[in-house]
Amino acid sequence: MKLYDASSDIWELDYRGITRSGFEGTAALTPAALDNPDEVTVTLPRNIGSDFVVVVSGKRGTVTKNSTIYDIYGSWTASIFVAASVFTANVIWHVFERTGNVSVGGPWNNLRQLCADMDPTWSLDDIPDGVKRVCWIVRLPL
Repeated sequence: MKLYDASSDIWELDYRGITRSGFEGTAALTPAALDNPDEVTVTLPRNIGSDFVVVVSGKRGTVTKNSTIYDIYGSWTASIFVAASVFTANVIWHVFERTGNVSVGGPWNNLRQLCADMDPTWSLDDIPDGVKRVCWIVRLPL
């Protein structure tokens, strides 16, 4: 059964009576050391058994350096089918110069390396916090 209300919240009830409430959220990335891929491990609030799907996504961020505007995107991925209450989301970083939407190097699997490759003046503090978060939602079988 799916219900839709004016607040755009979608609630799903599966055959076990588990609703989506509590099975969606965001998780913050702690950038990995150089030469290690960035990833976020998420533990669900309670065990829901097996055979569920996790969908992940991220947000775009903007960095301005020397009057040039750069858009940073994280392409987040996670295992399609998860059989535990824990999953890991991985990310590949892409940077585009806004004028002309031109790709700038990369892609990178490490945010620290992205900053080092872009310019010695770039730091993790330049990257907006929203870009360093993964949005996730569990899709349960119905």
